[in-house]
Amino acid sequence: MRDFPSDPLAAVTHPDPAPYYQQLQATRPLYFDRALQLWVASSASVVEAVLAHPACRVRPTLQPLPAALRDTPLAGVFGRLIRMSDGEYHARLKPALATALAVLPPPSVDDCCAQVLATMPARLDGAALDDWLFAAPLQIMARLLGLPPDADRLALMRDFVAALSPLATAADIARGSTAVTPLLAQFAALPAAASPLHAALASRITPPASLHANALGLLLQTWDASAGLIGNVLYRLAVDTGLREALRQQPGWLDDCIAESQRLDAAIHNTRRYLAADADIAGHALRAGDGVLLLLAAANLDPARHPQPLRFEWQRERQELGFGAATHRCPGSRLALSIARQFVQQCLRRAPDWPALARSHRFRASLNARIRLFADAAAAGSTP
Repeated sequence: MRDFPSDPLAAVTHPDPAPYYQQLQATRPLYFDRALQLWVASSASVVEAVLAHPACRVRPTLQPLPAALRDTPLAGVFGRLIRMSDGEYHARLKPALATALAVLPPPSVDDCCAQVLATMPARLDGAALDDWLFAAPLQIMARLLGLPPDADRLALMRDFVAALSPLATAADIARGSTAVTPLLAQFAALPAAASPLHAALASRITPPASLHANALGLLLQTWDASAGLIGNVLYRLAVDTGLREALRQQPGWLDDCIAESQRLDAAIHNTRRYLAADADIAGHALRAGDGVLLLLAAANLDPARHPQPLRFEWQRERQELGFGAATHRCPGSRLALSIARQFVQQCLRRAPDWPALARSHRFRASLNARIRLFADAAAAGSTP
């Protein structure tokens, strides 16, 4: 019997969740998990149906804010994040955010990446790589937003992100509440023309509180997703010497390598939607107030969407859902892939200890983000 994860949330940090995801697709593309008290969607067609359904919202109707964040400084930021809202606010500001990111010229992104990644150590051990998976994308996004260098920003972001996690403790929330004030102050101090990206955001997103919250939201979205994306690509390269050699021979294939890695081993494994009204989805009657866990990583492995889904193929036609879909598709996907490309290029040039990276069978605790811990792999030797 296969060592399947105990439930869809445990699959996020399971060494090999693909067979489990495929079994769900084949037998239960949409089902109600009594232990989780959530509907679970695993096939590509059902996941897309939920993402596109007008009754499915990003937050429960009666709980626009997580209960643990009420009466904290975090509530004001969370409540203004475009990605955490629906309705008129989202419809008005999401296009503004998407447009600002879309007009970023590739040379400016490449320049920011080059400036930050040039400061990486010549050789990264596991612990240093773990840090850089977060630090580099954060520094790149901060530069694009026009923020000056700040030695405290990385630690502040760690506390802020930890406080927003469903796994956050009271102490995490207290630290995050302390961190959010100086983070917002950094944006409040920026002139409108601090950078082309900030100018584009400032001209489209008002009032200032929404601008500052969603600028901080860009750092937030860069955090887990970029660390997971880059780390999973590096792991795939570590375990496949043929893939590394192919990229040395054909460096132009790197974009396809990253895209296929993201399909096979997504950084964000799931997201949630909540029913604002009764709805019939995939032949099931869902009721207002129900929650749905959307297994994006499973949908990427659906053979109806990607034939021979567990096979790595450079040039396949991809319709992957790792960046979401419909109105809440991540507007920064192009930027995230650009950052990943330059990071991986640097690692290929610097030739890290690939066998050590290949032993990274441990993950940071999370209910939705798959982020490898390379330091643990190096310390543990060959023991999973």
